[in-house]
Amino acid sequence: MFERYTERARRTIFFARYEASQHGLREIDTPCLLLGLMRENKDLMARLLPSGSKELAALIPADSEQVARLTADVEALCPKSARKIATHVDLPLSQAAKRVLAYGAEESARFDCKIIDGSHLLAGLLRQQGPETACLKAHGIDLQKVRAELQQGVAVAMDRLNQAPSLESLAGRADLLRALSNIPADRMEAAATLLEGLASGKFEVTGTSRNGPFHFSFEDKAESA
Repeated sequence: MFERYTERARRTIFFARYEASQHGLREIDTPCLLLGLMRENKDLMARLLPSGSKELAALIPADSEQVARLTADVEALCPKSARKIATHVDLPLSQAAKRVLAYGAEESARFDCKIIDGSHLLAGLLRQQGPETACLKAHGIDLQKVRAELQQGVAVAMDRLNQAPSLESLAGRADLLRALSNIPADRMEAAATLLEGLASGKFEVTGTSRNGPFHFSFEDKAESA
Protein backbone atom coordinates (compact mmCIF):
# COMPACT_ATOMS: atom_id res chain seq x y z
CA MET A 1 0.00 0.00 0.00
CA PHE A 2 2.82 2.39 0.84
CA GLU A 3 5.25 1.40 -1.93
CA ARG A 4 5.09 4.82 -3.60
CA TYR A 5 5.36 6.74 -0.33
CA THR A 6 8.51 8.71 0.34
CA GLU A 7 10.36 8.06 3.58
CA ARG A 8 8.88 11.23 5.05
CA ALA A 9 5.35 10.22 4.03
CA ARG A 10 5.83 6.84 5.72
CA ARG A 11 7.07 8.56 8.86
CA THR A 12 3.95 10.74 8.71
CA ILE A 13 1.82 7.59 9.02
CA PHE A 14 4.06 6.32 11.81
CA PHE A 15 3.68 9.58 13.76
CA ALA A 16 -0.08 9.59 13.10
CA ARG A 17 -0.27 6.16 14.70
CA TYR A 18 1.75 7.49 17.65
CA GLU A 19 -0.64 10.45 18.05
CA ALA A 20 -3.62 8.09 18.04
CA SER A 21 -2.05 5.93 20.76
CA GLN A 22 -1.21 8.98 22.88
CA HIS A 23 -4.83 10.14 22.71
CA GLY A 24 -6.20 6.68 23.54
CA LEU A 25 -7.83 6.22 20.11
CA ARG A 26 -8.56 2.77 18.70
CA GLU A 27 -8.02 3.92 15.12
CA ILE A 28 -5.93 6.50 13.27
CA ASP A 29 -8.30 9.33 12.34
CA THR A 30 -7.77 12.42 10.17
CA PRO A 31 -6.67 14.81 12.98
CA CYS A 32 -3.99 12.25 13.87
CA LEU A 33 -2.85 12.21 10.24
CA LEU A 34 -2.53 15.99 10.28
CA LEU A 35 -0.60 15.92 13.56
CA GLY A 36 1.72 13.29 12.12
CA LEU A 37 2.20 15.32 8.97
CA MET A 38 2.96 18.47 10.96
CA ARG A 39 5.48 16.61 13.10
CA GLU A 40 7.34 15.28 10.06
CA ASN A 41 6.81 18.22 7.66
CA LYS A 42 7.31 21.34 9.76
CA ASP A 43 9.15 22.96 6.85
CA LEU A 44 6.15 22.46 4.56
CA MET A 45 3.74 23.91 7.10
CA ALA A 46 6.04 26.87 7.77
CA ARG A 47 6.06 27.70 4.04
CA LEU A 48 2.28 27.44 3.70
CA LEU A 49 1.30 29.54 6.70
CA PRO A 50 0.52 33.19 5.85
CA SER A 51 3.76 34.65 7.20
CA GLY A 52 5.79 31.64 6.13
CA SER A 53 8.72 31.68 3.74
CA LYS A 54 11.47 29.42 2.50
CA GLU A 55 13.85 31.25 4.82
CA LEU A 56 11.62 30.57 7.82
CA ALA A 57 11.20 26.93 6.81
CA ALA A 58 14.97 26.52 6.46
CA LEU A 59 15.96 28.31 9.66
CA ILE A 60 13.35 27.89 12.38
CA PRO A 61 10.46 25.67 11.25
CA ALA A 62 10.23 23.96 14.62
CA ASP A 63 10.07 27.28 16.49
CA SER A 64 7.46 28.99 14.35
CA GLU A 65 4.73 30.45 16.56
CA GLN A 66 2.15 29.90 13.82
CA VAL A 67 3.08 26.23 13.53
CA ALA A 68 2.78 25.89 17.29
CA ARG A 69 -0.67 27.54 17.32
CA LEU A 70 -1.90 25.35 14.49
CA THR A 71 -0.62 22.25 16.30
CA ALA A 72 -2.47 23.27 19.46
CA ASP A 73 -5.72 23.81 17.53
CA VAL A 74 -5.46 20.39 15.87
CA GLU A 75 -4.64 18.77 19.22
CA ALA A 76 -7.91 20.23 20.53
CA LEU A 77 -9.80 18.20 17.90
CA CYS A 78 -8.70 14.94 19.51
CA PRO A 79 -10.70 13.58 22.45
CA LYS A 80 -9.20 13.92 25.89
CA SER A 81 -8.19 10.60 27.37
CA ALA A 82 -5.97 9.73 30.30
CA ARG A 83 -5.53 6.20 29.00
CA LYS A 84 -2.88 5.69 26.34
CA ILE A 85 -2.64 2.69 24.07
CA ALA A 86 0.59 0.71 24.01
CA THR A 87 2.72 1.35 20.94
CA HIS A 88 2.86 -2.36 20.06
CA VAL A 89 -0.93 -2.52 19.58
CA ASP A 90 -1.90 -2.39 15.90
CA LEU A 91 -4.20 0.53 15.12
CA PRO A 92 -6.17 0.59 11.84
CA LEU A 93 -6.88 3.65 9.74
CA SER A 94 -10.37 5.10 10.04
CA GLN A 95 -12.51 5.17 6.89
CA ALA A 96 -11.98 8.94 6.66
CA ALA A 97 -8.21 8.49 6.95
CA LYS A 98 -8.28 5.86 4.19
CA ARG A 99 -10.10 8.35 1.95
CA VAL A 100 -7.39 10.92 2.70
CA LEU A 101 -4.72 8.49 1.50
CA ALA A 102 -6.77 7.79 -1.64
CA TYR A 103 -7.13 11.52 -2.29
CA GLY A 104 -3.39 11.91 -1.75
CA ALA A 105 -2.74 9.30 -4.44
CA GLU A 106 -5.10 11.19 -6.77
CA GLU A 107 -3.23 14.44 -6.11
CA SER A 108 0.04 12.69 -6.95
CA ALA A 109 -1.46 11.46 -10.24
CA ARG A 110 -2.86 14.94 -10.91
CA PHE A 111 0.70 16.30 -11.09
CA ASP A 112 2.06 13.18 -12.81
CA CYS A 113 4.26 12.31 -9.83
CA LYS A 114 5.75 8.87 -9.32
CA ILE A 115 5.80 9.28 -5.53
CA ILE A 116 3.40 10.30 -2.76
CA ASP A 117 4.79 12.87 -0.35
CA GLY A 118 3.56 15.00 2.53
CA SER A 119 2.16 17.69 0.22
CA HIS A 120 -0.08 15.11 -1.45
CA LEU A 121 -1.35 13.89 1.93
CA LEU A 122 -2.05 17.46 3.01
CA ALA A 123 -4.07 18.04 -0.16
CA GLY A 124 -5.94 14.82 0.63
CA LEU A 125 -6.77 16.08 4.12
CA LEU A 126 -8.17 19.30 2.69
CA ARG A 127 -10.28 17.37 0.18
CA GLN A 128 -11.69 15.13 2.91
CA GLN A 129 -13.40 18.15 4.54
CA GLY A 130 -12.99 16.79 8.05
CA PRO A 131 -12.77 18.88 11.23
CA GLU A 132 -9.09 19.55 10.58
CA THR A 133 -9.94 21.16 7.20
CA ALA A 134 -11.67 24.10 8.88
CA CYS A 135 -8.71 24.36 11.23
CA LEU A 136 -6.25 24.53 8.33
CA LYS A 137 -8.34 27.11 6.49
CA ALA A 138 -8.59 29.23 9.63
CA HIS A 139 -4.78 29.37 9.58
CA GLY A 140 -4.66 30.36 5.91
CA ILE A 141 -3.95 26.95 4.35
CA ASP A 142 -6.36 25.80 1.65
CA LEU A 143 -6.34 23.31 -1.22
CA GLN A 144 -5.44 25.93 -3.83
CA LYS A 145 -2.37 26.95 -1.84
CA VAL A 146 -1.20 23.36 -1.41
CA ARG A 147 -1.66 22.64 -5.11
CA ALA A 148 0.37 25.74 -5.93
CA GLU A 149 3.13 24.34 -3.72
CA LEU A 150 2.92 21.04 -5.60
CA GLN A 151 3.02 22.80 -8.96
CA GLN A 152 6.10 24.74 -7.90
CA GLY A 153 7.77 21.49 -6.88
CA VAL A 154 7.04 20.00 -10.31
CA ALA A 155 8.48 23.10 -12.01
CA VAL A 156 11.69 22.88 -9.96
CA ALA A 157 12.04 19.18 -10.78
CA MET A 158 11.58 19.90 -14.51
CA ASP A 159 14.24 22.63 -14.40
CA ARG A 160 16.68 20.21 -12.81
CA LEU A 161 15.84 17.61 -15.42
CA ASN A 162 16.39 20.08 -18.25
CA GLN A 163 19.74 21.09 -16.79
CA ALA A 164 20.90 17.50 -16.47
CA PRO A 165 23.45 16.34 -19.06
CA SER A 166 22.05 14.42 -21.99
CA LEU A 167 22.85 10.76 -22.61
CA GLU A 168 24.92 11.80 -25.63
CA SER A 169 27.04 14.17 -23.58
CA LEU A 170 27.48 11.57 -20.85
CA ALA A 171 28.61 9.06 -23.48
CA GLY A 172 31.05 11.63 -24.83
CA ARG A 173 32.47 12.21 -21.37
CA ALA A 174 32.87 8.47 -20.90
CA ASP A 175 34.80 8.25 -24.18
CA LEU A 176 37.02 11.13 -23.07
CA LEU A 177 37.73 9.49 -19.71
CA ARG A 178 38.63 6.24 -21.43
CA ALA A 179 40.98 8.11 -23.77
CA LEU A 180 42.61 9.95 -20.86
CA SER A 181 43.14 6.71 -18.97
CA ASN A 182 45.19 5.40 -21.92
CA ILE A 183 47.58 8.39 -22.02
CA PRO A 184 51.11 7.38 -20.96
CA ALA A 185 52.36 9.00 -17.77
CA ASP A 186 55.11 10.93 -19.58
CA ARG A 187 52.51 12.62 -21.79
CA MET A 188 49.97 13.43 -19.07
CA GLU A 189 51.33 16.94 -18.45
CA ALA A 190 50.95 17.87 -22.12
CA ALA A 191 47.45 16.42 -22.13
CA ALA A 192 46.51 18.50 -19.08
CA THR A 193 47.80 21.66 -20.79
CA LEU A 194 45.75 20.81 -23.87
CA LEU A 195 42.57 20.33 -21.83
CA GLU A 196 43.09 23.61 -19.96
CA GLY A 197 43.45 25.37 -23.27
CA LEU A 198 40.32 23.77 -24.68
CA ALA A 199 38.38 24.83 -21.58
CA SER A 200 39.51 28.46 -21.94
CA GLY A 201 38.72 28.63 -25.66
CA LYS A 202 42.27 29.35 -26.72
CA PHE A 203 45.67 27.89 -25.99
CA GLU A 204 49.26 27.68 -27.14
CA VAL A 205 51.45 24.63 -26.68
CA THR A 206 55.22 24.49 -27.16
CA GLY A 207 57.29 21.42 -26.52
CA THR A 208 59.61 18.80 -27.84
CA SER A 209 58.73 15.45 -29.35
CA ARG A 210 60.72 12.63 -30.88
CA ASN A 211 60.62 14.53 -34.14
CA GLY A 212 61.98 17.73 -32.61
CA PRO A 213 60.49 20.91 -31.16
CA PHE A 214 56.88 21.81 -31.94
CA HIS A 215 54.56 24.75 -31.51
CA PHE A 216 50.76 24.57 -31.75
CA SER A 217 48.22 27.32 -31.11
CA PHE A 218 44.44 27.47 -31.27
CA GLU A 219 41.85 30.19 -30.66
CA ASP A 220 38.11 29.58 -30.59
CA LYS A 221 36.53 32.04 -33.01
CA ALA A 222 33.37 32.21 -30.93
CA GLU A 223 35.47 33.05 -27.87
CA SER A 224 37.53 35.72 -29.64
CA ALA A 225 34.39 37.30 -31.14
